[in-house]
Amino acid sequence: MGVAVRLQARRTGVGTGTAVAVVAAVLAGCTASAQPARTPHAASFTAGGVRVTVRVESRDDGGSRLLAELRPRQAGFHLYSLDLPDDGVDGIGVPTRIRTEGGLRATGPAGTDAKERMLRPAGLDVALPVYDDGPVTLELPVRRAEGGDSTRVFLTYGACSESAGCLPPVRDRAVTLPLSRRG
Repeated sequence: MGVAVRLQARRTGVGTGTAVAVVAAVLAGCTASAQPARTPHAASFTAGGVRVTVRVESRDDGGSRLLAELRPRQAGFHLYSLDLPDDGVDGIGVPTRIRTEGGLRATGPAGTDAKERMLRPAGLDVALPVYDDGPVTLELPVRRAEGGDSTRVFLTYGACSESAGCLPPVRDRAVTLPLSRRG
């Protein structure tokens, strides 16, 4: 921003200090009308060939949401769907699941806007619901539980490829997120 402020100051003929003050005033005006930004609490880990980042965010309606981004580390690997039955299809596949205990309580089911498709692994006569190649973000609506200053998030997932097989499944991997105290 420093270079842009100096260029704008030269272009308009005002001093750099004035340009900085104008930019600061504009930015203050932009943030004053927006929802106050809150730093999300986040934690990350890698397991089963998938990089996972979990965070909790405030929503505009006053509620909160727990977000988990699952990103396969190898191209061509797909995460199993939330819609996959608990026992898989013919015993094949690990459904994607997210749950929380402690400082946050779920207020509804988990969802995602990731596009689902059917995967037919080579050599198997089965079609498995998976998400398209790439990262998948799960969203779980939550509310704050009384007295909780942290929450434990549990994730279950697996990733498969049509030609390269499956990565080791991850079941109930726990991650702890600190929660800010109410002000």
